[in-house]
Amino acid sequence: MAAFTICGAQIADFLTQIKPCGGSDTNMSGASAFFILIPAIYVLFALALVAIALADKRLVSARWASLGFAIACASILVDGFRDPAGDMWSDWFTVVTHFAPVLIMVQAFLSRHRRSAPMITIALVLVASIAVMPNMPWSPPFWIRGIIVQLVCAAIIISGMPQLWQMRRRSALDKVVFAVITGAAISYVGRMIAVLLNPVGETNADVVAFYEGLNIVFQSAGALMGMSVGIMLVLTIGFDLVRFREKEGETDTLTGLGNRKKLDRWIAQSQNGDRPIGAVIVVDLDHFKRVNDRFGHDRGDIVLAAVARTLRHHFGKYGTACRIGGEEFLALIDERHADAVSALSLSLRKAISELSFDGPLGQVKITASLGFHRIAANESIQTAIHRADQAVYCAKTDGRDRVVNSVVENGMQLMKAVA
Repeated sequence: MAAFTICGAQIADFLTQIKPCGGSDTNMSGASAFFILIPAIYVLFALALVAIALADKRLVSARWASLGFAIACASILVDGFRDPAGDMWSDWFTVVTHFAPVLIMVQAFLSRHRRSAPMITIALVLVASIAVMPNMPWSPPFWIRGIIVQLVCAAIIISGMPQLWQMRRRSALDKVVFAVITGAAISYVGRMIAVLLNPVGETNADVVAFYEGLNIVFQSAGALMGMSVGIMLVLTIGFDLVRFREKEGETDTLTGLGNRKKLDRWIAQSQNGDRPIGAVIVVDLDHFKRVNDRFGHDRGDIVLAAVARTLRHHFGKYGTACRIGGEEFLALIDERHADAVSALSLSLRKAISELSFDGPLGQVKITASLGFHRIAANESIQTAIHRADQAVYCAKTDGRDRVVNSVVENGMQLMKAVA
């Protein structure tokens, strides 16, 4: 990320030896190799990311990243082969296309978690692009322009760091992403300090004298950071692709809820101390077979999908819901919300009974029997699910459309009707 391109005036004179019109010999210089190798690598990154984006359109980050590398490649090529004594607008182009890839790459990382770069960052890029326009009354001296470039790029990266800091807990890979982004920000801050400590004059000779030394360091650091970001993006996008595939395997195709595979994973995570489960609720629709027999399975599926939406609405912030049978569902409630399990069960029973449908299902009234159990210390989740299932059986034998709490007192399991 750090320095996909370098401000045009910083390297232009150094590159005159590699320009097609520069009269250089046929032997490729180190700089020439650099300005062919790095764009070639960026093109490979862009093509790989385009292929990934086409393979799975859900990977929005791959689209952003491919765009960023394409712009970075164009910027390096224009910067490397332009005439340093020619049009200053090409210099400005390389500066603007220096800002754009940095902003786009930050957006690529944020879009993995459905986040976006702050609007103030976009405004900063626009203002900075106008501020460094050539031949304008406000055009700053060259050395200040160099500081602006480094400062703005550092600010772009830093603006995305708070959101990436929040996301670092989701996986070890997100921690690495945050570390790489932090390294890019530090790189730009270091460049800014270097320019401050070594101000450059306005003549081409001053620029050449200054950047024949530090420019090599800047170029090497920029290339290393750019490739690190590219590798990191490919790894994270590949990780997301695998995660999407795993999610598909854990999703019930009809309702969109988790299936038994997801249920097993959540139980395993809870047992490992990751997002512990504090209560379970079993939901069984009453007389659902009558709906299928009378209206057909297609319309029965409509009812199941509506119930699933209701479960997602109720438990999205408190845990997760799975479909474990034809018309049977299970909700796993997070430990921190477990004390609200009774209220959640009552609210869900009421919401299901209030569902309405169009067409032939217009006269259908759906009810459900619910059983819940608050998990005790050292009690397994499987045992809790069994107790909640027994509470559902009790609710059905008691007339259906009921909520029953399964509790253990003095070693005895008791069924307590809640509603």
